[in-house]
Amino acid sequence: MSPEEYPYRNKILKNISGERWLDIPGFEGLYKASNLGRVKSIDRTIPHPRLKEQFVAGRILSQSIAKNKNVKTGEPMVDLRVSLSREGRQYYFNTRRIIYSTFVKNIDYEKDGLYVINKDGDGYNNAVKNLKLVTKSEKSQRVFKRERADSYLKIADRSDWKNYGGYSRRKPVKQYSAKGKLLARYESIREAAQITGCGEKEIILVARGIHRHTKGFKWKYA
Repeated sequence: MSPEEYPYRNKILKNISGERWLDIPGFEGLYKASNLGRVKSIDRTIPHPRLKEQFVAGRILSQSIAKNKNVKTGEPMVDLRVSLSREGRQYYFNTRRIIYSTFVKNIDYEKDGLYVINKDGDGYNNAVKNLKLVTKSEKSQRVFKRERADSYLKIADRSDWKNYGGYSRRKPVKQYSAKGKLLARYESIREAAQITGCGEKEIILVARGIHRHTKGFKWKYA
């Protein structure tokens, strides 16, 4: 499939052949997800300071591309992400998790500790039939079998495990302004660092209460 043919790139509201839409759990009445990997907002009326109410037409949402270079193969590892808004707050999600949670099973990483992967390894293809739920162990074994990484224990720098364990980096965090206004919620420390430019260790230190802020932002574990 060429890059132009991936469903997420199609911004036309008309359904693609075979496409179905369902409400996204937690965002019912606001956003829907497609079994082919698209996400859209729904027609709605919102408060307006002058007009009292304003009609906002639904649209297909743009999805950002996160590429992490594989240090062993040199090939990029791709994740598609989408931003949803609710009650004035912005939330960032991995697209495949949204699609899986909407059509198969609503999952909560903090409770389940499970990952959603692309069966064919193509991060652009988030059709529900291409998604699979796995444990952390199964995900790691898959990476090794595909020779996309060496064993973590083989290459890990253990010098800072005591203070900056991997578990802390995977926990969702909330970003606040210096005055305490909630700005955004991220699914992991890594995602927060990539989007905001703050260092992962600095975010952890603020979230743990060791430091007061970093780059003018306050952080708390969600």
